[in-house]
Amino acid sequence: MATRAKARGRLVVLEGLDGAGTTTQARLLGERLRDSGRRVHVTAEPSGGPVGTLIRQVLSRRVVGGRGGGEFDAGALALLFAADRLDHVAAEIAPKLADGVDVVSDRFTLSSLAYQGLTTDDLAWVEAINARAAEPDATIFLRVRSQVALRRRRAASMDPELFEVSEFQREVARSYARALERLRETGQRVIEVDGEAPVEVVADAVWAAVRTLD
Repeated sequence: MATRAKARGRLVVLEGLDGAGTTTQARLLGERLRDSGRRVHVTAEPSGGPVGTLIRQVLSRRVVGGRGGGEFDAGALALLFAADRLDHVAAEIAPKLADGVDVVSDRFTLSSLAYQGLTTDDLAWVEAINARAAEPDATIFLRVRSQVALRRRRAASMDPELFEVSEFQREVARSYARALERLRETGQRVIEVDGEAPVEVVADAVWAAVRTLD
């Protein structure tokens, strides 16, 4: 008797400004998926791999650019994010999906389109270096105003990362809007959720969006 092929897992991505609540909502979605009887793996980018570790050191300014200790080159950082994504998919995401496990990722390609598309001023190039990244089954964008996101970040930490600057976050919000439109143009499934609602309300909206994948 022929064995039935194992169903592929689903890749669901949570996106939004720093402070939008993507980490919390990724964890809550993972719990709900488990409670519904599905196997699930929750992950994040930058990943926990070697390239992701380097990126985190750059963002926290523990690693700086050039021999003089200047700012890390924006294009080099964009390449690091793309490299980390390919490694993340190959080493962690793709094997889980092939084994029938749902993968929930706190950030993915859309973050690069928004952040590195802005810092390099070359969205087409950022799209090109990320062209081999896996396509999510759904990208859920937590819509939060930049001032709300920044207030949350400052309340949570006294050690701001490289991109946690008020005016920059406003620019990132506009960059996200452009990047979201580009994803929609390619036919990718993008769902926007009000990220300023109470945590439980946001979690319900995220769950409702994921239920449409069934």
